[in-house]
Amino acid sequence: MDFQICSPLFHILLLPIFFMKSCVSETQMYPFTCSEKIQSCSALLYQHNGYQVDNVASLYSVNASAIKPIPYADRQDYLVSVNCLCQNVDGTQGYFYDVVYEPKHGDIFYEVSNQNFSGQVWSTGVNTSLNVGENKTLHLLCGCVEIDSQVVLTYTVQPTDTLSSIANQLSAQVDGIEKLNTYLKTPDFIKEGWLLYVPMEKYGLPSSEKGTKKAHKWILLIGILSSVTLLSVCSLAIILVGRKRRQSKNEDPKSSLKTSSARAHSLQRQYTQKELTQDITVFESEKPSFFSIEEIAEATGDFDETQIIGRGGYGSVYHGVMGEKEVAIKKMRSNNSKEFLAEIKVLCKIHHNNVVELMGYASGDDHLYLVYVYIPNGSLSDHLHDPLMKGHQPLSWSARAQIALDAARGIEYIHDHTKSRYVHRDIKTTNILLDEGLRAKVADFGLAKLVGRTNEDEFIATRLVGTPGYLPPESVKEMQVTTKTDVFAFGVVLAELITGQRALIRDNQEPNKMKSLITVVNNIFNEEDAASALQVIVDGNLKDNYPPEDVYKMAEIAQWCLSEEAVDRPEMREVVIALARIRMSSIEWEASLGGSSQIFSGVFSGR
Repeated sequence: MDFQICSPLFHILLLPIFFMKSCVSETQMYPFTCSEKIQSCSALLYQHNGYQVDNVASLYSVNASAIKPIPYADRQDYLVSVNCLCQNVDGTQGYFYDVVYEPKHGDIFYEVSNQNFSGQVWSTGVNTSLNVGENKTLHLLCGCVEIDSQVVLTYTVQPTDTLSSIANQLSAQVDGIEKLNTYLKTPDFIKEGWLLYVPMEKYGLPSSEKGTKKAHKWILLIGILSSVTLLSVCSLAIILVGRKRRQSKNEDPKSSLKTSSARAHSLQRQYTQKELTQDITVFESEKPSFFSIEEIAEATGDFDETQIIGRGGYGSVYHGVMGEKEVAIKKMRSNNSKEFLAEIKVLCKIHHNNVVELMGYASGDDHLYLVYVYIPNGSLSDHLHDPLMKGHQPLSWSARAQIALDAARGIEYIHDHTKSRYVHRDIKTTNILLDEGLRAKVADFGLAKLVGRTNEDEFIATRLVGTPGYLPPESVKEMQVTTKTDVFAFGVVLAELITGQRALIRDNQEPNKMKSLITVVNNIFNEEDAASALQVIVDGNLKDNYPPEDVYKMAEIAQWCLSEEAVDRPEMREVVIALARIRMSSIEWEASLGGSSQIFSGVFSGR
């Protein structure tokens, strides 16, 4: 056969091979190797497809608050905060974030990855077929590192990028990027479409030591001068207040209130602003604002009783409006300053889509005020316990699975992913709030305590705090507080999600006694047929519309969390991993019924 005749045909046959090689070199995609010490973490995904925030939130199954804008050239890109899990995807072990995608006519797997998820979907060894009507789980690449001050960002190289420009834009060091991406044989050479893991500094790149020392000297000097000035002002204020009170007993009380509240503002602001300036990360919310007592009164209709949306051990919560934004304002007596400052210290350092957001604070009229973003659907307790009487439809199973995962992620965040490690100490269904999409946010950090970073470090309380029915044995007997205190309480929350019952319920055999839901869960697994025993106590509002296997798995997690010994309980990161699998399984179960997923509508409508 004539070689010249065959040559064109030979070249044509080789084109697919060259094309495949080209694709491989262009994508350069590798999963981030799992660490034995980290099963899950908060990670960031870089989104550059030109979508609006609402579209990004829908694609990635996150709240809009988990999305941060970042400019790139003449367009707006986004950083999406996700929960990154170590898992095995069709034989590949690595860190992934899973999303559920609903295929459309004409969809092609690689186009969906590139056009919707910035080319960050894992495809090696994965079934890439997309069928209309069949939801597809996509595995997005992410990463975790053991350095507390860093978060791994998954980034797709763009046309004019260099390692230096990427590092500058994303608060990272070039050598740090090189260490996480060992395939970069020639660091100066990167191609469009390659996937990089960027170790982003949460607190910004460190300044020079000289500059830091100089800044510290100025801060110290200003602090000393401020303290002296403050003491002088306080002394003068005390003298003037005493004289004023003697001279104006018959004056308008509102005028007196205004003067005293202004002084209270000055003192409170001086103290709390000092606290708020510490440890704020570049991805956390802005520092809380300081509001005047007049602004608080105006927002609540002068503390109209009809505006009260909740009452707790430390005061009342009012619904209000500031500008065009709905807010929830907690009013506390001034003798609760310890709880007031605890919430500010914790929430000013945290921004997570599963933790309630603090907008600001105020003081005056012998009261302290905390201003939060309003969460419209109230507490999880309202939706579980006699929901119809409280104007709510019963929650579907898929909504319960999502709520459990959301709450677990919020708790895991304060345990493992903040610069300081906190224990909430009052996890319960009334402190888990639901937004308009029934996504959960952990609230009420008035009892939160700072603890050490190792399991050996524990806090010994001076008094028993928390809520009966949620307290672990070691807290009741020995006043010990660790992260496992929250884990135990969360086990009770899971039991409530499954059964619809309260943490403490009336004992049918002895009406004068209360029975703990903890006992109910433990009794189930003491039965010979635990699965059948569990079905008997599953919330009747579900009307048998739930996947028995997933309910049983959640009950097992609840029992694990409720272990008598703290050492036998899981870490919250382990709970998150287990609940993430239940959530995915529940979505698939719901899709198999032929109906659209109710993950975001969440209410049970019957089938």
